Amino acid sequence: MKAIVTTRPEPHRVVDRDGNAEPYRHQLSIDDHVALAAARDVADEVTAVGIGGEPARGCVRTALERGADSGLHVEYDPIEDAAGDKYATVLARVVARESPDLVVVGQSSSFVGSEIATFVGEHLDWPTATRMTQLGASNLDADVVVEQDELAVQRKLAIGRQEAVAVEPPAVFGVDAGYTDPDRAPLSTVIDGQQADIETVALSDVAPGESRFSMSVGAATVEDVTPNERWGRGRPPRTGTVEERIYRMLGRGTEDGTSAGERIDASPEEAAEQVVAYLQRNGLL
Repeated sequence: MKAIVTTRPEPHRVVDRDGNAEPYRHQLSIDDHVALAAARDVADEVTAVGIGGEPARGCVRTALERGADSGLHVEYDPIEDAAGDKYATVLARVVARESPDLVVVGQSSSFVGSEIATFVGEHLDWPTATRMTQLGASNLDADVVVEQDELAVQRKLAIGRQEAVAVEPPAVFGVDAGYTDPDRAPLSTVIDGQQADIETVALSDVAPGESRFSMSVGAATVEDVTPNERWGRGRPPRTGTVEERIYRMLGRGTEDGTSAGERIDASPEEAAEQVVAYLQRNGLL
């Protein structure tokens, strides 16, 4: 069985005994450490996937040092953190490229968090089990009938309530942080991981429709802008409903509170150029 596991960075900070704090450093998130442990419990081959810049590549290296069999870095220069649905889109493209049996995601990472597993499952039309706390029939607290090609999963429902289900791969698992406390890898595994090659592919090769701009902000729109009434220095609007007066005070829309807009049907880069040109023509830039 082959599994893909996410490797996402999150900021870590070390404080020594004297109270001196080191600068923040991006390291593999604790939740993806747990996801890697879960993937290794059931898969014969585990591929660690990082999406982003150098911090993401560093997380792939950490996963290799922790026992992942191979590493893949989807490289681009991020403007800021990726939007959750964009990250999931690229991850789903990687899954389609690699054809694994499982996708294992740390459930509660601070970076594009728990929605990732659900988004990826929707993109792939695969069954998805989130908030997973146990994996494998022998580890479950309850009995569940499992067919030959299925995996037994225990997952949280609410405080004090869990359920046991059988899931047939290919599937997506969102792993709860309480699944396990990951052990340190043997020194031989760490050395092998440090020496392993990481496959690097460009974002445009995996998801041709995405860019460093779209990964963060998505589609762009332009709205007509009207000058603000001098409500800060003079009298605010006295007529119309509260919503209509707010619209006019913010300089958006018309007397009836509506707002006209235009959606730009172009790539993010072309859309940005059109927005700048529009603002320059109207003396707003």
